Amino acid sequence: MKMQRWSRGISVVSLVGEIGYFVLAAAMAALAVASLVMKDSLGGMIVMSNGGDASIGTNGFQIAIAGGSGEVLPAAVTVFACAGMATMFCMAMIFRNVRLIFRIARNGGGRKDGESFFSADVIRMVREIGLFCIAVPAAGLAASVAGHLVLGGACEASVQMHGIALGFVVLCLSQFFSYGMELEREMEGLV
Repeated sequence: MKMQRWSRGISVVSLVGEIGYFVLAAAMAALAVASLVMKDSLGGMIVMSNGGDASIGTNGFQIAIAGGSGEVLPAAVTVFACAGMATMFCMAMIFRNVRLIFRIARNGGGRKDGESFFSADVIRMVREIGLFCIAVPAAGLAASVAGHLVLGGACEASVQMHGIALGFVVLCLSQFFSYGMELEREMEGLV
């Protein structure tokens, strides 16, 4: 009973995270379009603090959006928005897969014949979580490279790469699940 409550709680939090990140990904897409369409008026819409030395960041990626004289660099905002859109989508997919895994767990493996939690769907979703964890810093790294190509010396960007290590751990976990599924199939063949 207590596990059911935890499972439902995690499912609700995952659903909120999934919806929230999809909404944020859409907002980043709108910002990317706005930064391309309204280049000239973009500076008046973004309020700078710290004397014009402004940077914005999302999910481990950070980029300075102010030029040497304190003006907003529309290309930097576009790079930020594209990185934000990609990382927000990946985070939404992580939350989606967590929610679906816990739905399967709550349903006792998700099948009527009593098959276990070690299913191909769960293993695939855990593997996808690992890949999406790796994709978040990879998207930030790609945006950093794009920022340096587009802005040249005016680009100051940083990326946190700890998501790659987490992704590798989750990928290893998916291999353990795969091994568990193989052992379970072998045991069924013996019985």
